[in-house]
Amino acid sequence: MPAGWWTRKGHYFWYMVREFTALPMALWLLWLLVEIQRASGGPDRYAPHASLAFVIFSVIVLLFSLYHSVTFLSLAGVIINIKLLDKPVPSRVIVLSQFAVWALASIVVAAVLIGFAR
Repeated sequence: MPAGWWTRKGHYFWYMVREFTALPMALWLLWLLVEIQRASGGPDRYAPHASLAFVIFSVIVLLFSLYHSVTFLSLAGVIINIKLLDKPVPSRVIVLSQFAVWALASIVVAAVLIGFAR
């Protein structure tokens, strides 16, 4: 198999991009663990990263994670098969419910973070 097989078709390319998104997310999460360790010294000894490079990296990772999440949740209708009263639930309903739960979880996490920040 040639090295650039995944560049020949669009859906192969976007599949590989989706798989690649895990690497920057893992690096960002490792950075978060380091920041949590640094914060354990208390607010007097902690200064968060505010460099432009960190902000740009964080925005890029956010875009990667959004792409990864959207493509994953869009497949939920294919992966999850639910029967309700012996009739299959339409895949569109499953996908929309997954996005609704994602939105609800995002709101809850944002509320908790805002609450801790006060």
